[in-house]
Amino acid sequence: MDWIIFGLVVTWLGIVSWFDIRRSEIPHSAWVVIPLLGAGLYRIWQGDWTLVLLAAVVAAVSERYRVSQAFGWEELSRIITWLPLLFLGAFLSIQSLPLSALATIGFWAAWELKWWGGADAVGAMTIILIYPEITFILAFLIVHAIAAIMLTIRSLVKEKTVRVHRIPGLPLLFIAVISLQIVNILA
Repeated sequence: MDWIIFGLVVTWLGIVSWFDIRRSEIPHSAWVVIPLLGAGLYRIWQGDWTLVLLAAVVAAVSERYRVSQAFGWEELSRIITWLPLLFLGAFLSIQSLPLSALATIGFWAAWELKWWGGADAVGAMTIILIYPEITFILAFLIVHAIAAIMLTIRSLVKEKTVRVHRIPGLPLLFIAVISLQIVNILA
């Protein structure tokens, strides 16, 4: 079963990474929303609904303007309205998977602060629902650190300056998932 899940994840990430590299966007939000829903069902099937609750609340908060328009209630467009649900989701999920819960909140914060695109954040939340272990979080951090260091060295050598680079996030997630699988095989 693990290889089937891995195959589905790598295929999906490979396709969306290709779009992310070529166009800096994915063709439709369904490319990340449907896998997020599938990952949520998978995590519930694995017996942990609390992380799914947190991911659902985070996704709803990020779409608060659309939710507000859909219900015709302007108060829903304010982040403060959602704070009790965010705290409840965080409190419940931190009990069972503390690092995964904090990572989910971090992915959401990166999205809200415009450090990441929406597809990158939803993709990362999807992967953390599938692989909530510390090994993935470490692989994720190491891949991002290596990419940042390499791009910094490149800009130092070519441009004689250090600057902030915009790196497509989905390909880095793809590399992190592959790295996770390699570590799991070797361990």
